[in-house]
Amino acid sequence: VGEVSEIAVRAADTVLGLDANAVHLYDEDEAGLVPVAATDALRDLIGEPPVLTEGESIAWRAYDQVEPMVVENVRDDKDVHNADTPIQSELYLPLDEYGILIAGSSTPASFDEQDRLFGQLLARNTVTALAQVSRTGDLRRREQVLQRQNDRLDKFADIVSHDLQTPLNVAD
Repeated sequence: VGEVSEIAVRAADTVLGLDANAVHLYDEDEAGLVPVAATDALRDLIGEPPVLTEGESIAWRAYDQVEPMVVENVRDDKDVHNADTPIQSELYLPLDEYGILIAGSSTPASFDEQDRLFGQLLARNTVTALAQVSRTGDLRRREQVLQRQNDRLDKFADIVSHDLQTPLNVAD
């Protein structure tokens, strides 16, 4: 999941020109969107990206609505996470139930329709990759459970076989 997020952040930067961006994934234990990958440009602008929780950010609203959003001036939005942020405008690209990719700029109205459309394409591909990683992880966990069950059955079969050998030898 971390590697997929890193690839998405790099692609947003190098392919789409969204140099200040981060991927936040939903973490049930944190009950929020936790930053898992971010560009150096974003870190230079705001430091470490924060964990974003329900009702406390524009990003959560976009994640909750599962709709891409462009906010031309985040400081004018009632849900701004940090009113003193150097970020002026942001592009929010939900990653379905997984989280959100956020791109920011220190100038207002930096993102246009093309940024949103190409960002959506990147977001869809990121969701596909995250889903594949999730399925692969599920399969590996199932495989481990089955292997442990098979090991226990083998031990049981060995014990039963050993316990039956003595009475069979006596009967023979």
